[in-house]
Amino acid sequence: MVKEEETLLERLRLRVHQLIEQDQSLRQRVASLEQALRQSEESKAELEQLNLQLSAQYANLKIAKAMELSEGDSRAAHRRFASLVRQVDECIALLKS
Repeated sequence: MVKEEETLLERLRLRVHQLIEQDQSLRQRVASLEQALRQSEESKAELEQLNLQLSAQYANLKIAKAMELSEGDSRAAHRRFASLVRQVDECIALLKS
């Protein structure tokens, strides 16, 4: 019976040793996964910041493009107005003569 107890005790020691090794391995894996998670979160925060910057730049470009178009329209309107003024001046000159 002592031999059986020693065998059982040896099996128990081996199993405890295996469990301790498995626990250490899992703890290391958890630590590496936590580090990977932190890196992913940092990367996500950087990308969100970049997205905000690019969105602001895009909005500024849209405004600049709209102003550019309105300047072109303004110039065209100014030329049209100048042409109409000349036509009115010509009409007045014809009426006076």
